[in-house]
Amino acid sequence: MVLPSCSRTTRLLAAHGAEFGAPYYPVPDQETFDALDDKWRFAGVCADLGLPVPLTRRFETMADLRRDPDCGRLEFPLILKPAAMSGGYGVQRIDSADALPEHLSYTPIICQAYVPGEELSAFYLCEAGTIFASFSYRRTLTKLEEIRVPAIDAHASRLVAHFRYDGVIGFDVRRRPDGEIAFIECNPRFWYHMEVAMLAGLNFVTLGCRLREGEGGPADSDTLQIRSPRRLCGNLLTPWRLNRAERAYLRYIVRDPAISGWAAFQSAIGRYRLAGGQLL
Repeated sequence: MVLPSCSRTTRLLAAHGAEFGAPYYPVPDQETFDALDDKWRFAGVCADLGLPVPLTRRFETMADLRRDPDCGRLEFPLILKPAAMSGGYGVQRIDSADALPEHLSYTPIICQAYVPGEELSAFYLCEAGTIFASFSYRRTLTKLEEIRVPAIDAHASRLVAHFRYDGVIGFDVRRRPDGEIAFIECNPRFWYHMEVAMLAGLNFVTLGCRLREGEGGPADSDTLQIRSPRRLCGNLLTPWRLNRAERAYLRYIVRDPAISGWAAFQSAIGRYRLAGGQLL
């Protein structure tokens, strides 16, 4: 089974998977992937399908942004980011016009209204436009918690059905204090924090392989809640206070002491990580 590992390899399978002469993990078709992997095009997809999305504009350079007639009426804070990079690279929150950078190392530049509130992540495994499995969570300063937001699932279902989507797809979503949501970005591919769903009992890699092989659906998983590494370490002498997911998480991170040490350091400065990817 050929597995993609990033945007480029997902697109490679989307375009040429049939030529490999071997089974490969489900992926969307090339046109769908290109429409969703680009942040500017994804904002347009959301607008067309009626998904809530912040005001989004595209500029080739910072000079173009500054020359724009509406530049003086921009509402701050706002977000600047590249159109097609991953891992949060290049994303900046700008709080005032004076803080706008002179130049950026990428082009084009996506300028998006900032949505106050909390950040949510929602991921789905799909087959021919039908959602087969899903996992959503939110992050706080002290823990990661699995959640269910029906409005996110409903909007995601409409997009998945529209494209008759195959494979995994994830969304970065912001939820305002009043409960209103906004779709920020789309990841039509594997993502950095797949181990989080795995610890909850939902292995998207295995499930996708089963889909390709025509096997049945997954069993329901328990609700996941994982405290930050610092708080977990504080409970090592009272292991009965750890839930199933936290015990699995500890077994996971102790496999690599270097990663665990880095997570402890990040926790000490107010950020924390799960092995393999940033959580906050």
